[in-house]
Amino acid sequence: MTLPANHNPRIYFMGEAMVEFVRQGGPKSLDYRMGIGGDTSNAAIAAARQGLSTGYISAVGQDRFGDLLMQTWEREGINTAQVTRDPSAPTGIYFVDPDPAARHFTYYRVGSAASRMHSDPLSTVGNVGQARFFHLSGITLAVSDQLRAEAFKVVEMAYRFKTDVSVDTNLRTALWPVETARDTIHQVIAGLGEAGRPARFVFTSIEDGEQLTGLSDPAKIAAFYRDMGAATVVVTLGAEGCLLSDKEAGEHRIPAYPAEPVDSTGAGDSFVGSFLARMFSSFDAVESAEYAGYVAARTVSGHGATAPIPKREEVLNALGLES
Repeated sequence: MTLPANHNPRIYFMGEAMVEFVRQGGPKSLDYRMGIGGDTSNAAIAAARQGLSTGYISAVGQDRFGDLLMQTWEREGINTAQVTRDPSAPTGIYFVDPDPAARHFTYYRVGSAASRMHSDPLSTVGNVGQARFFHLSGITLAVSDQLRAEAFKVVEMAYRFKTDVSVDTNLRTALWPVETARDTIHQVIAGLGEAGRPARFVFTSIEDGEQLTGLSDPAKIAAFYRDMGAATVVVTLGAEGCLLSDKEAGEHRIPAYPAEPVDSTGAGDSFVGSFLARMFSSFDAVESAEYAGYVAARTVSGHGATAPIPKREEVLNALGLES
């Protein structure tokens, strides 16, 4: 079921969304298929398709690409009340060369509307304060100083309103140095401001974890973030599935679901969004990780960041779960 766009979100995502152009037909092809992407937007769409009332915080240009993003979110049932339109800055775009094992991106995002975002503090804080979860990523924090400052404001108020914060490390060294990323991401996870408290959820890949913690064992990476105060840590391991470390459920290695990978774009994002959506309804971290693993497997089996993301009914039927 698609929710009306003016619903009251139970989870907010924040970051930059862009229009994507995915190469079709091999590395020498000049044919591209247009879609939308951006890590937190992908995660928001994944959560919405699992039936969770979802909102997005961002800025887009007053251009046709911005129109496309707004129309897509509204079609997915994502609340866009906290998305501003900038008449003097473009919507970011990027190009993808699909690869089953890696991601090859070319970005055009400098000076984008999201990088210059200015939110309405009272409106944003009031809405996020009523939500259960608030999610952002390392990319949200890396795009620009301005977007990072806006994200810090929302994180601090989320902590103050007891909204649980979720962080995906999503390290992109092309956007900022590892040292800066490590300090900033870990600052958010540990808690910002006087009312700060640790993030409840931390998602990281084994590659990100190694660079950010200096550790190579996924269990030790999870322990690192648990020691920071996170209640639930997921370390994704690609084709090997993931390691879950949860305050209540303990530590579990969860194998990947069978897939026929054609494009890894958006796999981690779909995992995050579907995990949070299932966690909201089931309160079971292990089941949520298994659920998210199926969604990620389906996502890598199709082209584009969001087109292959399955809906809730398909996932429930495939896993034999009750709603």
